[in-house]
Amino acid sequence: MLALRTVRGALAAALLLAGAAGAGAQNREAVRTRYQAPVYPESLAKADRQGNVLLAGRIDAQGRVSDLHLVAASAKDFIKPAVEAVQGWQFRPALRDGKPVEVFLNVAVRFRIEGEKRGKLEAPILGDVAISPADSSGRKTAPEGFPLRRGQDPALRAEALLDVPPSAQARTMTVKVEAVSPTGKRVPVFQPPVAVPANAPEVRIPVVAAIGPDWEEGVWMLRFTLDGAGVGGGQFWLATDPSKFSFVIPTSPSR
Repeated sequence: MLALRTVRGALAAALLLAGAAGAGAQNREAVRTRYQAPVYPESLAKADRQGNVLLAGRIDAQGRVSDLHLVAASAKDFIKPAVEAVQGWQFRPALRDGKPVEVFLNVAVRFRIEGEKRGKLEAPILGDVAISPADSSGRKTAPEGFPLRRGQDPALRAEALLDVPPSAQARTMTVKVEAVSPTGKRVPVFQPPVAVPANAPEVRIPVVAAIGPDWEEGVWMLRFTLDGAGVGGGQFWLATDPSKFSFVIPTSPSR
């Protein structure tokens, strides 16, 4: 029997009360209300191939998914069913100060085979990345997917999950994270070694990056590399006034 899982599949339901815009003003991340599972490609299932697909797009003020594009994939044949599935999702829209707003979407779709004959990942790849505005200490100050306000949000917080082929030996991996501007400027934000316990199928990587005063407005990407090889990433939006900024979604994949 085949089964499909997603790490997040979408933005998890949560409520966050924000007093910055006045008492009772409510900020809430988008909440998925309709789920459509991807179809496991028959050729990859027969070969016991497993993998992930990372997509980026947006959830509009009506809760619809749009502008999906590829960030990374373990195999080309996983891409189409992942995109078709996510396009069928529906959300209760995010709220800022109690009003529906458009937010960015980073989503990871994981294809896994259940049972004793369980396939393995051929190479490491992100299984999740959640990016949120943060204060200078790295604490989230707004829900996942909310644009960062240049001059008001001093940092971003990214919570990444890296899926790896399990090894009987504990190991250390060199993970590099760069913030890539809309015009291609690369800003290093993270490069310490990451310890992976023996037999671990995944490892969590928390990232906190200060927003520089010279960072451009627009759609940025966080790109992750492991020992020099791309393993995916996610987008975030940055503007002085996001409500008045027209964000352009990049179309080039990160690996």
